[in-house]
Amino acid sequence: MVRMLSRLNLKSFVRSCWRRVAFERPENFSFLSGKFLVAALLSASAWVPAWAMDSTQVLPVSVNSPSIRMGVVSGLGMKFTGSGELMTLNDLNSVEFDVKMLSQFEPRVRDLVGVLNQFGAQRFGDELHLGTLRVNTSPEVRYLAPVYARGVNEKWTLAIGMPVLTYTNRLRLEQTGGNLQAIRDQVGTGSAELNTAFEQLNINLANAAHAEIAKKGYKPLGDRAETLYGDMQLASLYQFLKREAFSAQLKTIVSLPTGEGNDPDDLADLGAYGYTAVENQLLANLRRGRALFAVKGGYRYVLPDRVMRRVPRDEGDSLPDADTKERVQRATGGTAFVGAASSYEISEALNVAIGYEHAMKSADTYAGREGRRYDLLERETASQVGRMRLGMSYSSVSAFFAGTALLPAVVAYEFSDTISGFNTERMSVHELWLQIFF
Repeated sequence: MVRMLSRLNLKSFVRSCWRRVAFERPENFSFLSGKFLVAALLSASAWVPAWAMDSTQVLPVSVNSPSIRMGVVSGLGMKFTGSGELMTLNDLNSVEFDVKMLSQFEPRVRDLVGVLNQFGAQRFGDELHLGTLRVNTSPEVRYLAPVYARGVNEKWTLAIGMPVLTYTNRLRLEQTGGNLQAIRDQVGTGSAELNTAFEQLNINLANAAHAEIAKKGYKPLGDRAETLYGDMQLASLYQFLKREAFSAQLKTIVSLPTGEGNDPDDLADLGAYGYTAVENQLLANLRRGRALFAVKGGYRYVLPDRVMRRVPRDEGDSLPDADTKERVQRATGGTAFVGAASSYEISEALNVAIGYEHAMKSADTYAGREGRRYDLLERETASQVGRMRLGMSYSSVSAFFAGTALLPAVVAYEFSDTISGFNTERMSVHELWLQIFF
């Protein structure tokens, strides 16, 4: 039985196990798997900040309003999986090389287990563990979005803006644990075949993973620090109904693909942009004294396009070779969303608000000309996210007209956090914006 081990190239086998286990589910190496929802949330949810959350207000006719939005998106190191369970990416990206996993993909490993179990009563084979390969990642996104808006008439405001993003990620492959050397010390070195098997197993899992990634033509995994442009946004806000206590608005946002899309050779790129999309929102406000109640609903439609992708050959090909790259037709799933908010005017200048919104994205679809398994690109592309929002704003407009403020402006802060969802990251967003009027 010991001689049977000589037929097994354990070094290449470990690389094969890493490839099949670490990449068999798309979320294992999708550090920003909810990329489309990330882009939607960072795009233009409130291009013209008003004095209340989800307000239907528009700019007065011929009034210009430049503004700047600054934000930090953290918490991306945690993810809501396809079942809705919240897990860290470090746990999702860990691969444990124990006997159960090794034997599942290579029955000849059982020969080694059987041999080791013959040494004493400890059954060393059943306890064999090469260690855990961990992918430690800490992604963060910061953005700066200049916006310019102008009141076309008393009901209609137009705006344009484009975010500039800084994407950072500390990414490490690390091997922890393992008892190979301890078992080898216990069973001794009397068998040449067994010694060969131990030598073949005694490899650095992180190095083997890097070698497999390089062999497939992917960019090396490592720390990231890059600045890039997002998609340009054109926004139209039309207040089609205005009464003393009730108002309604149609907001239309057109996204142009000025940002970077997904790189098929990069396993850790941001890749959240590069879409042409149209989003329509209906907002309604009901005022009761100093309180304002807002509801909204909308849909974001993304125009079909053609993108370069690596297309898996089959369900087991979760790390496709470079020669599988093909320009495929993509129909990105649309996103429907609803939300509600309540604002309260503490004073003429100060406002506080709380809100909730829920977004539901349908699955993407792919097609091509090479007859490949394009359906495998569609896995895990449907997602949902529920977010809580807290905000406050300070307006100097009234004070300016009273002659006690230098500029008519609004300074606002909003915090939002993902509290539920699936196939999406847990995003905590701190946003600060300054808007002036002239």
